[in-house]
Amino acid sequence: MDTTKHGLKQSLRLRDLVSIQIVVIVWLGWTGFAAKQGATQMVLWLVAILLFYLPLAAVVMKLSRALPIEGGIYQWIKEGVSPFAGYMAAWNLGIYSINAFAPIGSILVEGFARAAGPRGDWMLKSHTLALAVTAAACLVAYYFNVHGLQLAKWWSNAGSFCTIATFIAMACLLVKAFVIKAPLLHNSFSLAWPTFSILTLSIFAKVAVGALSGFDNAAVFAEECKNAENDVARSVMIAAPLIALMYVLGTSTVLTYVKPADVDVSAAVGQVMQVGLGGSALSNVLAVAVVGAFNIAFVAAMVITIGVVARLPMVAGWDGLLPAWWSALHPKFRVPSKAIGAVAGSVFVLGVLTLLGADNQEAVQVGASAGVGSLSVMYMLLFSVVLFGFRSRPWRPGAGIRLGGLAGFSVALLALFFQAVPVGDVANTRIYALKVVTVMLVTNALGAYLYWLGARRQASVAPASADAPTAD
Repeated sequence: MDTTKHGLKQSLRLRDLVSIQIVVIVWLGWTGFAAKQGATQMVLWLVAILLFYLPLAAVVMKLSRALPIEGGIYQWIKEGVSPFAGYMAAWNLGIYSINAFAPIGSILVEGFARAAGPRGDWMLKSHTLALAVTAAACLVAYYFNVHGLQLAKWWSNAGSFCTIATFIAMACLLVKAFVIKAPLLHNSFSLAWPTFSILTLSIFAKVAVGALSGFDNAAVFAEECKNAENDVARSVMIAAPLIALMYVLGTSTVLTYVKPADVDVSAAVGQVMQVGLGGSALSNVLAVAVVGAFNIAFVAAMVITIGVVARLPMVAGWDGLLPAWWSALHPKFRVPSKAIGAVAGSVFVLGVLTLLGADNQEAVQVGASAGVGSLSVMYMLLFSVVLFGFRSRPWRPGAGIRLGGLAGFSVALLALFFQAVPVGDVANTRIYALKVVTVMLVTNALGAYLYWLGARRQASVAPASADAPTAD
């Protein structure tokens, strides 16, 4: 396979792909959502790992070796199911990413506010500060992505280091709890089975499809990898155990110091650092340092994810489903600079909209729920590849991977229906549900309409090409 046929630079090695896996999958803020489950959180994580995380890892490893093509999930689903399914999968991944990072200003600001203690209370009510931080993050993501993966991957390397450093800090608090015999510690490692409830299913959906997903992102850069056919699968194998450990123990740390009802889902890391380290001057400095590392990791995830999402309209443009504008590469850096600008701008615009009439915690939940809903659609289509696709190709998935695909598909379907249920406090649950459902319906209708326009463009171009005179 000619991996340079589109003029993209091959900048990613195995170590870079491992860093990308960690930084785009691990957002330790998900520990706050899981902590709302209380003492049964560990079983919830284990079930999510068994039914979704491991099947997804297996499917990505198989497909990345069978079809190591730039565009990843778009190409896999297009080849395995249909061009429309591939387009809608890419569209929903893009919508998820934009929704997930739109409240970045709220997340970063609230994290520092929690770490700063009472002196940071003013930050929690400042929408101006949240918007300013969102704008700065979008500019950073645009600048580094436009200058190519050779520079942007610096963020993934730094972000993965900061993610691991944040986890180590949380793990140290866990060790401290064992030493001082913290009263809430026994609930953190309970293997009690969760009771069946709407809230439990909502949390399960978020931790499974929201937290334990993203192995497919690195495969989007296939033609920009030195050895995509093997390295994407290897990066999954290396990163998977560490990622699972960070989520399970990170949630245990939160529950060791904060009661489930008091967990702030938009700033769980800052909250646990503030409570766990105490109120001394040195403790405040350490808390701010840890939250700073957590925030750097989140910005790094945004930088890499915007790079991922920008490649999807680029590939759709190669197929004629979008105008060539989306596929235009920067003359020097050989990246889709226009698509990168469009994605970064969309994150900022939605960031403004999510803060209208909502506090920071509700803004984070709306973005997360609408995003995970879109992600659920994408993963249903991805698992459909091994369940129903590749009937006429030499490579066919075996019974084991089909069984895993069925489990993953079922979890994604369940997650789709439970995104309208808030986990943390919101001003009005009905308005919250309406926001989430409206965003999901409108964005998917828009995606289908854009595909229809692209298909019409293809149909009109094909006859013109066939009628064009040829040189004798």
